[in-house]
Amino acid sequence: MRLLLDENISPALVGRLADVGVYAQSVPHVGLAGRADHAVWKYALDHDFAVLTINARDFIELLDVAVHPGLIVLRESGLSRDEQWDRIKPVVEHVKDSGDQDFLVNKLIEIAGTGQFEVREIPQP
Repeated sequence: MRLLLDENISPALVGRLADVGVYAQSVPHVGLAGRADHAVWKYALDHDFAVLTINARDFIELLDVAVHPGLIVLRESGLSRDEQWDRIKPVVEHVKDSGDQDFLVNKLIEIAGTGQFEVREIPQP
């Protein structure tokens, strides 16, 4: 699993993700701070990163491609770093427990709260 954390996700989570065996980068750390969502999405596609964001509407619109590395959306804003982690960690565990290294391919995971998330396939097969 490779995650690109959008600007609205704490960059400190890169370290927490590494601690649980997930490679992650943060948008500011890869030189994309302040760039448009489509530029972030292109970078994610080009470098095989699933995107983790709070910006649901814009990124969900960008899922209009045949194959994408995945999108994880937090449906709550204004969360602290620890609150973000409390919501993201169960999703990471779910993906890792699947045993499928391509689990996120063409998937949208929407996180509504701690331990509350829905996985959908987009585009539909």
